[in-house]
Amino acid sequence: MSDRIVSLHAPGRDVLPAYIRALEAGWSPNTMRNVAPEQLAAIAADPDAFLSGLIGRGGKIRLHDGSEVARLPDIIRWVIAVDQPERPFVGSINLRWQEDDAGRPVTDLPPHVLGHVGYTILPNHAGNGYASAALAAVLAEARAIGLPFLKITCDTRNLASRRIIEKNGGRFVESFVAPFYGPEERLMYRIDLES
Repeated sequence: MSDRIVSLHAPGRDVLPAYIRALEAGWSPNTMRNVAPEQLAAIAADPDAFLSGLIGRGGKIRLHDGSEVARLPDIIRWVIAVDQPERPFVGSINLRWQEDDAGRPVTDLPPHVLGHVGYTILPNHAGNGYASAALAAVLAEARAIGLPFLKITCDTRNLASRRIIEKNGGRFVESFVAPFYGPEERLMYRIDLES
């Protein structure tokens, strides 16, 4: 497959209608639990508050088990395919990290966070190189934040995600089980960001 060209957008009103259509079709920006119904309800109640919540800092997030934890500093980007005339919304990618007491980024992550990056592409656009292009683009944002490397994980059976990570410089580190997320084995990769 040829390299795809994507543009990463901060969540905003310009892309919100396409985002809503994707949620209505059953897509979820969270691969651990389907958040489409609650996001659609939040958008219907107050679209500006919903968008502010995606790009704001602080607050709480709900985990797949229903518990709530403090939200990490993060960047959420909506992925737009600029190599197609209609420039469709094709998915989302997020970058998350922790900060020390002085507000500097650190690479350690809490146990409920499997990696620094999460992404999901709409099913009708999967397999076309958009996730790989989005990951490549978000690496520049991670460098700008000052992270020296990223940890990124995937399920052992997710061959497509493994190829995406490896194409972007990911080196296999280990296989592991994250009890919080069930007994399935996962793969940990590291992408170095410093030259």
